[in-house]
Amino acid sequence: MKITHWVHLVWLLVAGGAFLAGRSLSGPASGEQSAQTAPTRSTAARQQSTSSLSRSDSSVGGGESNASSGEWIPGSGKELNPEAMAEALTTILGEPDPLKRQREFATLLESLTKENAAAAVEAFEKMPRSGWSYGHEFTLLTNAWGRLDGPAATEFAMAREGRGREWALGSVMSGWASEDPEAARQFVAGIEGEGERHTLMRGLVTGTSQRDVNAATALVLELEDEGRAQDLMGHVARQQLMQGFELASSWADSLPEGQVKGSALHSLANGFVRSDPEQAALWIGQYANDEHATGAVGEVAEEWAEREPESAVSWAASLPEGEGRNRAMSETMWEWAGRDIVAAGEFLASSPQGEDLDHAAGSYARRVVREEPESAMEWALAIGNDEVRRDAIINTARGWIEHHPDSGQEWLSGSNLPEDVVAEINRPRDRRRR
Repeated sequence: MKITHWVHLVWLLVAGGAFLAGRSLSGPASGEQSAQTAPTRSTAARQQSTSSLSRSDSSVGGGESNASSGEWIPGSGKELNPEAMAEALTTILGEPDPLKRQREFATLLESLTKENAAAAVEAFEKMPRSGWSYGHEFTLLTNAWGRLDGPAATEFAMAREGRGREWALGSVMSGWASEDPEAARQFVAGIEGEGERHTLMRGLVTGTSQRDVNAATALVLELEDEGRAQDLMGHVARQQLMQGFELASSWADSLPEGQVKGSALHSLANGFVRSDPEQAALWIGQYANDEHATGAVGEVAEEWAEREPESAVSWAASLPEGEGRNRAMSETMWEWAGRDIVAAGEFLASSPQGEDLDHAAGSYARRVVREEPESAMEWALAIGNDEVRRDAIINTARGWIEHHPDSGQEWLSGSNLPEDVVAEINRPRDRRRR
């Protein structure tokens, strides 16, 4: 596997937790040296330090690497003792050019070995934290160490303290599982702490899915905690999607019915709709009557409506009756009203009224209450379905009072709504029914 391809695979880790990495690992903490004050070396000194690592453009950028197979082989780069590895890494992390830094960093990973990996990580942690690149590079480095020496890398991660511990655990375990999934699985099985075991399980599933999607799927399906199983199956689905949508959709369809399958469908829908919303809608429409697929249907509706709201709402209206269509109508109208209140309102006004549009009207009312509270409440009150109308009135009234307290309270006092509805509107946020 070429180094560039390997880097893309590892980057899958960051996609599931980029926000966590940004919060856990970025921006200098109080008292830390900022990136702007990091010691730098002259261009000549940097070139001298890294000249032994440099190779031709073809070997770095995408040509053959090491052996003629083009595969990334740990430890196949220039041999570096721990001290030399630490110095080379420090020099590379001081490189201000982001493209050159990333190229040299990826090349340096080919020289990572069991003997110098700990020194590399120690040197890395001593450097100032430089925003996004810090979390990305830390993931690549610890994942590579996990591939080389899973037990040692995991021991390092478990000994960490502070904000980066969870991220390190997931990263090294993913690397370990991608090379030796059975040994990694046995290690995770022996962890007693539930929270720590779940963190390691996330890395285990992610790494195993890079090697064997079926094995990763079996791991998730064995979990007794359905909530966590749903979360982890989303990671497997995203890995499967990299192999192509046709293969991924067949895999998802083979999963047992339930919320775990729904999570997989949701992840596939999220990826597919961004590239081809019309085909994604055609595909997910077959699951519109399945309770576990409601979230996936809503995901397609929302993403499509951000680009082509009229097409999206027409598709939503064409779905068979049920929760899938209700969710799709709500999502499309919410997005459309956010982009163009007038056009969305004209669509509702010109459409035959009935339960088909009740959820769309309720979503429209909640979306526009800040700008047009009186009009929004008129839409909420006109909804035919009793339950949908009640929820729409409550949510619209809350929005009215939040954004326009005086006129909202005045309307509520003269509304003659049932006492239980008024009580629900006035219920504090932390005590509202879910």
